[in-house]
Amino acid sequence: HRDLKPSNIMLVTDPDVLLVCRREGDHSGITWQFPAGIVKPGASPATVAVRETLAETGIHCSVSRSLGSRIRPLSGVNCEYFLCEYLTGTVENRDVLENVDAIWVPRRDIGRFIPVERIFQPIIDVLEGGP
Repeated sequence: HRDLKPSNIMLVTDPDVLLVCRREGDHSGITWQFPAGIVKPGASPATVAVRETLAETGIHCSVSRSLGSRIRPLSGVNCEYFLCEYLTGTVENRDVLENVDAIWVPRRDIGRFIPVERIFQPIIDVLEGGP
């Protein structure tokens, strides 16, 4: 449905970032990404981001601020991004059908998991200590 769009969350603790290892539906393999959920019409993207992070990883968080939106280069899907604050919880893979794993990754190592050229620039700015 064209009204549905992903809501991506970037959850940063000092010095780590929360990632999930997603199973690709087309059997092309696996990809690392930030936790995300599909926003249905009338739903709040920020609420979906928080809810999906808990459902996928067991981590409770709250939205600090919006990082903006973009059309994802590989999928062509419009995504909204949020910077979130860790509240509580221990990371675990709670969605074994969609994800292979859920882990904390040191900020400095994010490029080992996600090619830097695919990361939304406002996320890179936050990871590098910017606004």
